Amino acid sequence: PELRSLKLQDFNLNERRSTPELAIGIRCVATKLGMLPGLRELTLRSTLFSRNLHQILCDLQAPLESLELPCCSLVPDDLTFL
Repeated sequence: PELRSLKLQDFNLNERRSTPELAIGIRCVATKLGMLPGLRELTLRSTLFSRNLHQILCDLQAPLESLELPCCSLVPDDLTFL
């Protein structure tokens, strides 16, 4: 719970999964991130996070000081959420 910085680089939820399985994987990541109240810096490096930022970040307990999104192609919904 004291983790302040986390980098998920080349993170892959297995792009071959069906949409329901991908949604479950995204939700699992969000739940685990929500269990890190001290998290302040987060790097998400995967194209799978595009279109899913709201689901991934919605459980965070405190605002991030730094969010890096290399290799993510953000869509308007992602930008609106941010």
